[in-house]
Amino acid sequence: MITRLIKYALTYPLWFYAVLGLGWSCGLTFVYQAVHRTEGVASSSGLTVTAVTITVNLLLFRAVDDVRDLDYDRVQNPGRALVTGVVRVRDLMTLFFAGMVVLVLANVPRGLPAAAYGAVLAYVCAALFVEWRWEWPKPDRLLTQLLVNIPHQTLMCGYVYLGTAHGQDNAPSALDLVVALGFVLLLAHMEFARRLVRDPAPHTRTYVHTLGVGATAWIVLACAFAATALQIAALQPWSPGQAEGWLVLAPLPVPVLAAVCFHRGALRWPLGLAVLFLLLSFSSFAAIGLVNVL
Repeated sequence: MITRLIKYALTYPLWFYAVLGLGWSCGLTFVYQAVHRTEGVASSSGLTVTAVTITVNLLLFRAVDDVRDLDYDRVQNPGRALVTGVVRVRDLMTLFFAGMVVLVLANVPRGLPAAAYGAVLAYVCAALFVEWRWEWPKPDRLLTQLLVNIPHQTLMCGYVYLGTAHGQDNAPSALDLVVALGFVLLLAHMEFARRLVRDPAPHTRTYVHTLGVGATAWIVLACAFAATALQIAALQPWSPGQAEGWLVLAPLPVPVLAAVCFHRGALRWPLGLAVLFLLLSFSSFAAIGLVNVL
């Protein structure tokens, strides 16, 4: 089974999950610290556990998605590892439950972050149970699935917050919620962008079938600008000594360029530019953290 799981994992861009895990953990930590003007940096060991937890969590949910989408992938993505037999459903479910146990045990010594991750796990298990018992939401109901995922992503941001130096002694404030929602919108930009195609096949899972091409494109762009606006609102770079907060504006030309390409007739929203916007946003968070520490 281990060999099959290794082959399965290698079918995905592991570097992207690692970068997303680092950006989610370190990037958010830097923003939280900048918002509260926290001196020093978060515990390196705690930050490492947070980064590994989020990265592994993303990979585990990739496995769950593959099990959930097996019938769809047999038609639309026949090359997927689960479809071709590289890995089995039992392998992936074993990986998921065993991985969750390991992540819980890794976080137990951390106190509040462990409780926050417990809340994440409770929500996830409840959502999976509802989906299994009542088949809700349906796999093709993308907007409903997105709404179900938002609390999960927000709770993960709370998990990151409670691992920061400020979060260990202070309950989350309204500004911390604003930061979290800004990050969730950043992920939403990526989600809408990767599914935006101009002329989708009838059974392709895309928001275009529900919202239309134009509305989906506007949502992609709006998510990028709204995410940046919320980070600006939390960082308040117009205040004395917090000018580094303006750095979150630096990545915005990327989604604008992507919108221009799509408007000029590209068959889909440029996925590379969506990824670049995500990476540059993470970089701006890191730069803010570096300036804050110095």
